[in-house]
Amino acid sequence: MLLTVEYKKEEVEIYADVQGLDLLIERLLLLKKRGGHEHLMTPSWGGNELTEQKQSPANELIHHLCIMIQPVF
Repeated sequence: MLLTVEYKKEEVEIYADVQGLDLLIERLLLLKKRGGHEHLMTPSWGGNELTEQKQSPANELIHHLCIMIQPVF
């Protein structure tokens, strides 16, 4: 599985294979259903959702991605 988040200057890049996209979609649908937030982390940060194989040498690897849904008032 590949799901890597990287930072380059003022951009965020997400690299994924089909399995990585499936995981991201699953988490987004869960978040949509129950609200709150989702944490995706690399193994070195205690997770297993994000991979640590940098895809671009010029980028900085992101170890923790927190996705939050704002409540509708």
